[in-house]
Amino acid sequence: MDYILEMNNISKTFPGVKALDGVQLKVKPGEVHALMGENGAGKSTLMKILMGIYTMDEGGEIRFNGQPYHVHNPKEAMDTGVAMIHQELNPILDMTVYENIFVGREIRKYGLVDKKAEIEEAKKLIADSGLHVSPTETLRNLTVAQCQLIEIIKAISVNAKVIVMDEPTAAITDREVELLFGHIRKLKEKGVAIIYISHRMDEIFAICDNVTVYRDGQYIGTGTTQELDEAALIKMMVGREITDVFPKLEAEIGETIFEAKHIVRADNKVRDVSISVRRGEILGIGGLVGAGRSELVEGIFGMHKLSGGEIYVKGKKIRVSSPRDIIKEGVALITEDRKVTGLNLSGTVNDNISMVAIRKTLSGGLYSKTKARQVSSEYIGKLKIKTPSGDQIVNNLSGGNQQKVVIAKWLLNDPDIIIMDEPTRGIDVGAKRDIYLLIGSLVQEGKAVIIISSEIPELMGVCDRIAVMAEGHLSGELDRSQFSQETIMTLASDIAV
Repeated sequence: MDYILEMNNISKTFPGVKALDGVQLKVKPGEVHALMGENGAGKSTLMKILMGIYTMDEGGEIRFNGQPYHVHNPKEAMDTGVAMIHQELNPILDMTVYENIFVGREIRKYGLVDKKAEIEEAKKLIADSGLHVSPTETLRNLTVAQCQLIEIIKAISVNAKVIVMDEPTAAITDREVELLFGHIRKLKEKGVAIIYISHRMDEIFAICDNVTVYRDGQYIGTGTTQELDEAALIKMMVGREITDVFPKLEAEIGETIFEAKHIVRADNKVRDVSISVRRGEILGIGGLVGAGRSELVEGIFGMHKLSGGEIYVKGKKIRVSSPRDIIKEGVALITEDRKVTGLNLSGTVNDNISMVAIRKTLSGGLYSKTKARQVSSEYIGKLKIKTPSGDQIVNNLSGGNQQKVVIAKWLLNDPDIIIMDEPTRGIDVGAKRDIYLLIGSLVQEGKAVIIISSEIPELMGVCDRIAVMAEGHLSGELDRSQFSQETIMTLASDIAV
């Protein structure tokens, strides 16, 4: 048997859009097989069919372990030997590690849950994984990376033959990425197949054996990572060559338009940090996960209480007790977690885009869907949001297109200072370039942009200055002429330069 999983001629139609059009995927035991494509290419839809969340259109065939494969929900998929670790993890935070591992398939004795047996079995699984946590620890007390490894342990514990990993490194540090890659290599040795979804090219070539590419719901091709290079992959994904991945538009830098001086958060997660940005300038904020970057801008934006510091917008000192105070001064914050703090997932694209600038949608003092449609249509085109219409429910869009809706929502309010926290996380290379060009056009208009990013090449590519944080404080600031990966990493690690 050559393949553990074969998906042939898979199609899926939703109202107004054909998400998949006769695509295929063939995966061998013990291989790491990358799925790549722009946002909306069909990767997630295909995996949801595999997990029994969606049903495919007639004419398609799935074979697992040489046998016809028919599942109706994720539990049936796991029972068959297919598990998935989602990009947005869904652990039960108030349950323990062992309870999360065995939820829905508890070990029972005399009809009752055998907690002792579950704890002992969890101990063995945790020890084998190299993770150092107690099986009785509550998940709320763990890091995102630890929660991710618990999901992997869960998949291993059901003896999964195929594990789907959707953007598994999106929220973890480089050190934790290496730990994850070590687990993937162990799984390979055991003959487990990994389907790996990521937009990070370096990861694809570091850990994957083969790559399958989709574009606009169609199968483009499959190749080995040895025979492909980054340029060839990008061309397969977007249908054209992209030679300038980080376009830097020239803008005239003017006076200082925003200052945060000596910011201290009441919970001490940020200590005496000062940043400023000028008109026409892009300021990057770098640092490792947990350095306090998001905590800094959330404090500035009134989402968490400050115990010290001053904030100035256009030279005027302002008092921020809630986000409303700073929004009315022309400051926008595009948050890192689009699903939790950025979007109303059950609302339409039009409703979400017009959410902040609600006054632009009023007619006679009442919300007008017609006006919301008019004001949002410009940004649907400007940001190339892939949606059948502005009336589409946001939850039905791909992750990258959801991110574009968040950006459009804030731009419609016409802010002068735009703070973007991980604006391109989970977005493909073509869409990233669109966002970089958009940022460039914003600063050319005289606006100021602050970007938080975990990707050093991104910061170096688009920013004029980079402020680097480490353990809640500012460890250094670099002008464009001083940029280097080594210097940024040294500052992020808080090592004396």
